[in-house]
Amino acid sequence: MIRYLGSVKWLLFILLLTVCCNAYAEGSFRDAVKNGKSNGELKVWYQTNDKSTGGHDLFDKENSIFDAGLNIGYTTSPWYGFGAVINFYAVDDLGANGDIANNSVHRFDPSESVAWLGEAYISYNIGKSTIKAGRQNIKSPLINSDDWAVFPNSFEALWFQNTDIKDTSITAAYVTKERKIKGDSFEDFAGDNGSLMLGAENKSIPGLKLSGYYYHINSVSDVDSLYFEAAGKIKAVNLAAQYLYFNPDAPGSDETNAFGFLVSSKIGMFNLSGAFTSVGKGTMIATRFSDNGCKTPLFTQTISGDGDIAGATDTDSIKLTAGVTPVEKLTISLSYGYYDHGSASSASPGNESKSSELTVKYTGFENITLFAALVNSDHNGVGGWKGAAPSDDLNTFRIWASYKF
Repeated sequence: MIRYLGSVKWLLFILLLTVCCNAYAEGSFRDAVKNGKSNGELKVWYQTNDKSTGGHDLFDKENSIFDAGLNIGYTTSPWYGFGAVINFYAVDDLGANGDIANNSVHRFDPSESVAWLGEAYISYNIGKSTIKAGRQNIKSPLINSDDWAVFPNSFEALWFQNTDIKDTSITAAYVTKERKIKGDSFEDFAGDNGSLMLGAENKSIPGLKLSGYYYHINSVSDVDSLYFEAAGKIKAVNLAAQYLYFNPDAPGSDETNAFGFLVSSKIGMFNLSGAFTSVGKGTMIATRFSDNGCKTPLFTQTISGDGDIAGATDTDSIKLTAGVTPVEKLTISLSYGYYDHGSASSASPGNESKSSELTVKYTGFENITLFAALVNSDHNGVGGWKGAAPSDDLNTFRIWASYKF
């Protein structure tokens, strides 16, 4: 697979050479850059919990996280089908370290500033096909740029999409590196040979969306994985079903199967939903391959009940959500996640995990988003959302604000 990485580098070289050699043409690349669009975001993110280790409590700096981030980007206008995108990110504590928060989502050393080039890719459009090569964000069920933190994890990849078939989108990607949310560089993605993703989405049946993805992950034990989802609507009721399959190629490894169902509906100002998922016994948990598998696409995931809880092997889960929009642009939601771990579970065998979450989101100010969450988690000492002792629950408060320009 190493030869494919060489192909990616050569493609980037050819695209750059083409741009340089044609810069003199009418409607030059310089004009495409000049007529492009800039983008940016300012974001502050704070979280604290009542974990009692060392006698600490809610709002103590030892239990708190703070990050302030700046994103500045630029997208060129099209030039003979070519385009370029760049996004620069920086995160700092603004003096919070040692005062109100001693921890960071993105930084290994909370007292240090970090900056990185998260996106830098060249794109080419021809007909109904698009190619992207370079650093970029990717959206898919099992390799994904997650946006729960200040800024997302991103990848070095070759990405292709085609929409020639009516109501159908076909995607392929070859991923070589990833910068995790808490990381200081782009590192090999699941080994040094890269990984392959193939996907298709179809909307040819009115009111029904079908999607399917195949992943081949080159790691210590090669993994073949599938993800299927069907989502539709019957009158005022939304229905969805999903299936996940993981098959690691290693001695003594067993495949993992998972499935789920989701029902939701809007009744007046209320949004109601219920979901059930089941992860079978197996070697691998049902999580994404990206960002150390901390997130899962399963319908029953919550802020705290995520990859290591909802995605745990031998686990059946239920999630109930009630949301209300009392005024325009204001959404208040209450979710409850219940996770029943079997005797062979990778989480807490024979025990139950629970997550209760109240979230508030407001988008009534132009270009500004405000978010707050209060989370109670009882995970029997599993994962990052745990109390000082396995029997302790954990109360967590999270708030962030974003301004896009």
